[in-house]
Amino acid sequence: MHTRRTIGLIVLTCVVGGIVAAVGLTVWLGPWPALGVVAVVVLAYVLAIGPWQRRWGATHEESHRAMPGDDLLRPDAPSTTRAITIHAAPDEVFPWLRQIGYGRGGWYSYDWIDNDGEPSVERLVPDLWLEVGDRIEMMPGFGPIVRAIEPGASIVSAGESDSWCLLVEPTGDGRTRLISRWRQDWPRSLATRVWIAVADPGAFIMERKMLLRIRDLAERGRAATV
Repeated sequence: MHTRRTIGLIVLTCVVGGIVAAVGLTVWLGPWPALGVVAVVVLAYVLAIGPWQRRWGATHEESHRAMPGDDLLRPDAPSTTRAITIHAAPDEVFPWLRQIGYGRGGWYSYDWIDNDGEPSVERLVPDLWLEVGDRIEMMPGFGPIVRAIEPGASIVSAGESDSWCLLVEPTGDGRTRLISRWRQDWPRSLATRVWIAVADPGAFIMERKMLLRIRDLAERGRAATV
C-alpha cells in the first residue's frame, strides 16, 4: 500500500540520516564532542521541543481539563493535546471532523503520505460521515474505532491501548476551538521508546497540518454562505 511504503521510506530515511549525521559529527569533532552534541539535541527535544509540540495551540486549561474518552484509559496515561481557533461556528466545523479517515474524506494533512496519495475531499459528503462502530482508518484495517459521537460537539474513538477525542466548543464570539487529544497506554519497553522517538515529531507535523487545513476549509465554507 502506498501509505505504508511511504511511511516506511520516511522512517528509514530519518534513521539513515541520523546515523550519517552522527558519523559525520564523530569524524569532524571526535567521539566525545560528537556525543556531547547529540546529548544536547536529545535534551533539547525532551525538555523543550517535545512538551511544546505535544501542547501545540492548546492553553494550559485545555491541556489539563477532562475530555470525553479520557476514562477509556488509566488516568495517568500519557496524552497529547493540540488545538486551534477557527472563525466559524461549531456546527460549521464538526461535519469536517465526521468524515475524517482513509477511505472517507481523507486526513486533511499531507495527502501524499497518509491518504494513499489521494487528495482529501474538500466538500462535505454526508455519505462519508462516521457512525459509532466505524473505524477511522489510517490505512486499511488499522485505526481506532468510533466509540461515541455527540453531534456538533465531539467524536471519541479508541483502540486497545489508545484513545482519540476531537472536540469543538464555541468561544462566545462566533468562533470555535477545535481540540484534539490523543492518549496512549502502550507497553513500557525499549521498543516503544524507540518508536515514540521516531514517530513523535512526525505525528506533530501531520496533525498540525490537519488542524490548519480543517480550519481553512471551515472558514472557506462559512465565507461561501454569508
